[in-house]
Amino acid sequence: MNHFGLLARYLARRFFAWVCIVLLALAAIVWLVGMIELLRRSGTREDATFGVVLQLAALKLPAMLELLLPFAVLFGSLFAFDRLARHNELTAAHGAGVSVWKLLLPALAVAFALGAGKVAIYGPLAAAAQSRFEQLETRYFSNAVPVSSLSQSGLWLREVADGDLTILFAGRVGRGRILYDVVLYRYDGLKRFRNRLDAESAELRAGHWHLEGVWDAGSRNAPVRRATETVATTLSWERIEDGLTGPTTMSVWKLPGYIHALEDAGFPARKHRLRLHALFASVVLTAAMLLIGATVSIRSRRRGGVAAMLAAGVGAGFLLFILSDVVFALGLSGRAPVVLAAWTPAAAAVMFGCAALLHLEDG
Repeated sequence: MNHFGLLARYLARRFFAWVCIVLLALAAIVWLVGMIELLRRSGTREDATFGVVLQLAALKLPAMLELLLPFAVLFGSLFAFDRLARHNELTAAHGAGVSVWKLLLPALAVAFALGAGKVAIYGPLAAAAQSRFEQLETRYFSNAVPVSSLSQSGLWLREVADGDLTILFAGRVGRGRILYDVVLYRYDGLKRFRNRLDAESAELRAGHWHLEGVWDAGSRNAPVRRATETVATTLSWERIEDGLTGPTTMSVWKLPGYIHALEDAGFPARKHRLRLHALFASVVLTAAMLLIGATVSIRSRRRGGVAAMLAAGVGAGFLLFILSDVVFALGLSGRAPVVLAAWTPAAAAVMFGCAALLHLEDG
């Protein structure tokens, strides 16, 4: 009979159960805090009813749980291995010749599976929920309307100035942020069509678009050819870049294509690249959290002190959170390479966990 196989399945089940318990507890706390914040913000918004607030809180939760999974693994491993040590199950397994490394293999496999499933399967669902959340948040809590959208067909810009709607489409963005194959639709108000301008190129200058090679087609008149044309605008490249799809609303499957589209259009894609690498690194980080949690719980139990175990776990999670924020900020600002910024927290957690386990096992 394969006794280790039975032990491995038992350890994996215990660890997975505790991760689920911790994740549910964190979900309840996050949902409650989110509800309170949304209720506070909805106080001055008559159209933001209680049903809308409930919907927003539910849509925000998946993205938050995606961020909290590594910490659920950390605290789940703390409690799981503490209970195993408290009932002398780890001592019995160790006395039978099973090393700490071998005892951690089942839980490590579960942690890797949770991390990979979060990125590949759960991540797209969380990204879709986050995208819907941002749409509803803009609708009910913000007067700002997204002005830009990038797709495989080209760049779309939408602007409402003095109550008049202007929509601009560009087939491609060249060097120097010159737009080519431009079509510009202008309306009186939001619905009454005024005219359409087809231009060979357009350049955003201070307070206006400078169009070249223009055909002006009104709703009734025949098209008129002009060499140049200026169209007033309140847009800036900063507003256009801010209006593009954020990385948190895109799954790991869509990010590579969108990064390619951004770079082809001449837009910076650093934060999207950082998000992509961070998603892959989170698989390793989730497994590393298991190593840290197991080491802390076993060591604290041997020395006696559940309070010390919890304090050490909270301290490790807090330090890792601070490290992640610092290196991510450096990566976004361009002061650190994207790969280094994304993988540093995971690498640091792996090295710390392995070093602590070596010291625990071999003294």
